[in-house]
Amino acid sequence: MNKSNFINYNNAIGFGEATLATGGAAVPFTAIIDVAVALLPFVVTWATGFTAHPAADARDFIKNAKPNIAKLEARKRLANVILYSQKINPRAIDVNAREWLLWYRQNYQDDYKLLLPDDKIYWNNYINSVKQAYNNPNNMNVNLDQAMFTNEEINVNATPIKAASNILKNLTTGKTNWVLYGAIALGVILLLKRK
Repeated sequence: MNKSNFINYNNAIGFGEATLATGGAAVPFTAIIDVAVALLPFVVTWATGFTAHPAADARDFIKNAKPNIAKLEARKRLANVILYSQKINPRAIDVNAREWLLWYRQNYQDDYKLLLPDDKIYWNNYINSVKQAYNNPNNMNVNLDQAMFTNEEINVNATPIKAASNILKNLTTGKTNWVLYGAIALGVILLLKRK
């Protein structure tokens, strides 16, 4: 038995092989096939990006996550809300802000009484980082502002020294730092006028 003329038909045809198989006889047709084979992965990825529904996917994810956090104690619930928030598609950041982060604060209103001040400050820092990372016109910043803990909520269980430290820390971060700078400027102006 002579095996020298054996052709392996199990190999797949790839880029350029259609042109080689025809010997270049039908160059325009085989070139189209070659280009289509080469571009297929990119076309599929591109089409998937346009047909995907990040907001709907985020809502499904949130719907499944809500029962998981309901049975947790306050600190673990807060940690899981942040963890789940980080897993939501960034293209659905407005859904994340409104239907997850703000929803948590509205539905677990008494958690602030059980959380440590540092937990609430961490939450507010996370909210600020989301606001800074994404520019979204769909009321995202309004929803995130409403989801933040107030100074009173942060300092519910804090000692007086810790409360003062937390207030100062909150005044120097985020968009409220202008209050601190204004107070310092006013103090300097008053000192200069006295002389």
